[in-house]
Amino acid sequence: MDHPPPLAGTARLSLPARVNRGSIPWLPYAILVVIAACLFGIRLAAPPNLLDQDQERPAAYVLDVVKNGHWLCQTDLTGDITSKPPVYTWLSALVTLACGRISEFSLYLPGALAALGTAWLVFGAGRKHFGTKAGFVGAVAVMLCSAGLKEFGLARTDGIFAFTVTGAALVAFRAWNRGRGWTWFWLIAAVATLTKGPLGVILGGCGLLACYWERKSGHSARLEGSHALGLVLYFLVSGGWFLLAYSEVGEPLIHKMIFKELVGHAVFHRKFYFPGMFVWHPPLFYLARAAPWSLPAGYGLWRLWKHPASAELERRFERFLFCWFLGGLFIFGMVPHQRADLLWPLMPAAALIGGREIARLTRETRPALFAGAFAASVVIGTAGFAFWYFVPHGRTKVVEQTAALKRLALQLERRGGPEFPLTHVDDPTTLQVYLDTRRPAVSVQRAARLLRGREAAFLAVNNLEMLKAARRPGDPPLFILLPSAADRPLSPTRIISNRPALEDDVPTAFCFGRLYFRMYGARLVKATEREFLFAPTQRGANVVVVNESSEPRRVSIRSALPQGPTPRQRLLGCDQTWKVMLSSPARPGLKAR
Repeated sequence: MDHPPPLAGTARLSLPARVNRGSIPWLPYAILVVIAACLFGIRLAAPPNLLDQDQERPAAYVLDVVKNGHWLCQTDLTGDITSKPPVYTWLSALVTLACGRISEFSLYLPGALAALGTAWLVFGAGRKHFGTKAGFVGAVAVMLCSAGLKEFGLARTDGIFAFTVTGAALVAFRAWNRGRGWTWFWLIAAVATLTKGPLGVILGGCGLLACYWERKSGHSARLEGSHALGLVLYFLVSGGWFLLAYSEVGEPLIHKMIFKELVGHAVFHRKFYFPGMFVWHPPLFYLARAAPWSLPAGYGLWRLWKHPASAELERRFERFLFCWFLGGLFIFGMVPHQRADLLWPLMPAAALIGGREIARLTRETRPALFAGAFAASVVIGTAGFAFWYFVPHGRTKVVEQTAALKRLALQLERRGGPEFPLTHVDDPTTLQVYLDTRRPAVSVQRAARLLRGREAAFLAVNNLEMLKAARRPGDPPLFILLPSAADRPLSPTRIISNRPALEDDVPTAFCFGRLYFRMYGARLVKATEREFLFAPTQRGANVVVVNESSEPRRVSIRSALPQGPTPRQRLLGCDQTWKVMLSSPARPGLKAR
């Protein structure tokens, strides 16, 4: 690949010198993959933190897709519909299906690949316009900061949104210079919109404000080319999904995504607010989350304002990055919703500016010396982040509670099987993530009634005192089965029962939201909204299900035996009971597990 000649104020030297000659152009990309793999490995190996950063709701949406087949619009365990479009959910669900069950790996991999993709985009654009050294430093800066490392271990949409916005912005710059190619911009912007909303179009196009800057400074900067096909495809992709989702869930979609999320975050605040009230928050967020690279980036922003490059293409690109970054900061500073992670789509622009500044300041440094010093800084930075996630961060309360829930799920699975008939009351979604189940919760009052029954019942409860207050005199005693005594100070959840031990070879009852099941001589194999699968463990096995909701409910029950009865479905009315025989009373060869 031919590269433009060195430009004033830039350096084209990088790692190692022969890369600059084009003999192994893939090497920088491979090095970025190695760095990304190390960061991803650190996040997976470090103590988990699913209870933090509102990661439970996206995990619940992924489970809704995998368990219930709700690809268009998902709900959390309370029945509240998703607040974000589905691209992250789809990607994580595909990884989950490929892996066989949900895990931190399947939740984090889409964001990790997006972070690597963003670094690759930064390197490619930086190498083309600023030189190989500047592009490589910028790519490392995107990953090796507290914000970048967080992208490798966060079950949220932000990392993928940053990747799509970066792609849209760089394609917009290319279309501006070529006077064509806007269709690709609108297609990528459609994916960004399906990731986190129409803000992706605005952030991806912020850099085009540089057109006005170029004209004011006496340079030609017309925006040429047709947008017609791109706009049609944009509305077809993003609007098509919205219409399909609306046809499935109706008005709640508009109320949640348009009024509560889009308008609410842009306009409303729980206290008195006026636009720009928190305008100083985003710059401080950036300085902290992008450190140490935020310092050369800040200096580079001032320098390109005062001393623009003389070459036209480089000057256009640096001004495009300037407008992309500061335009985004202005937008985020005007709205009441303030969160540091919102700045991720802007950080690639600043990283490119900072990378060019570091390359300029070290242009007289010998290549081998710079390569060695930079490699050492990457190793030290990676080791420092590993220490942080394993030691100080690993000892925070939310991390210890998450780890305790993970151990609780493992103990429950070992002792009761992967699909133990557990009724969930007020326990965190994180427990169901580690159990790979998705079962709606029940009220404390319904849980108390369940424990009064003659069948064995097992419940996951956080607020044990509230459950005890709902009990009546003469109720059977409660037994805390899990977690172990050592984990009880850390775990927020208790597994309680009206039996002294975990066992599923006795008549057992459980609730799946408003459905009440009683199993006799049967073991639960799978429980989803689509189907309930039971394995007979003795002759005459049967299941009784009651619809306790106020609306009719279609229920499908199937036997796990290959020679068992065919799947059965029935529409149960309010308080209607259905008894399903899973095996013949005379069938031999069925033994309790």
